[in-house]
Amino acid sequence: MLSISGIQKSFGRRAVLGAVSLRIEAGEYVAIVGESGSGKSTLLNIIAGLETPDSGDVSFENTNMNTLNDDARTVLRRDNFGFVFQAFHVLPHLTVQQNVGLPLLLRGFDSHQIQVKSKQLIAAVGLAGRENGMPRELSGGELQRVAIARALVGEPKLVLADEPTGNLDQENARQVLALLRDQVKVHGAAGILATHSEAAAATCDRRYRLTGNGLDPL
Repeated sequence: MLSISGIQKSFGRRAVLGAVSLRIEAGEYVAIVGESGSGKSTLLNIIAGLETPDSGDVSFENTNMNTLNDDARTVLRRDNFGFVFQAFHVLPHLTVQQNVGLPLLLRGFDSHQIQVKSKQLIAAVGLAGRENGMPRELSGGELQRVAIARALVGEPKLVLADEPTGNLDQENARQVLALLRDQVKVHGAAGILATHSEAAAATCDRRYRLTGNGLDPL
């Protein structure tokens, strides 16, 4: 489903990614472990087509991302990817339910479908009853759970999770990690969890450490 080959990326004189290669099949959940600044977020952004590598290729379902223009990458990402950003990117002027349902709205789902599916995911991340709340009323951990619900609501084929439990307590982290894994397994998706936590990585099928030379199996 996803093939990454020889990805390299530098910012100025600083090399962030060196020759990263990886293949992930449908139903596989893979952890990429690394400390802050190791390049995990950059790698996920490249996979999602949000950043361009200096060299190397990313192919999703046999489509090379490098061959697509910006509009085509946006459509592919909208229809197939669920991205949990480390910085949440929850829209402050929308309610919790509107934030979670936004990917479905952009894909043309009707209002009833959006309401039903968004409420299901809001409950699944432990925020039932908060559908009409505004982001300013939520804690950092609650905002993270809104971001996770939004990433999963469209049943994406590829789930990219960037430190999804960084703002959560132990119990909520456990629930979110289980939810992410279930999404991958139940829907036959592929998933990548970028994390510094060995405990979080242990929920995945395969684990790799990101180094300057690529990915080393754990």
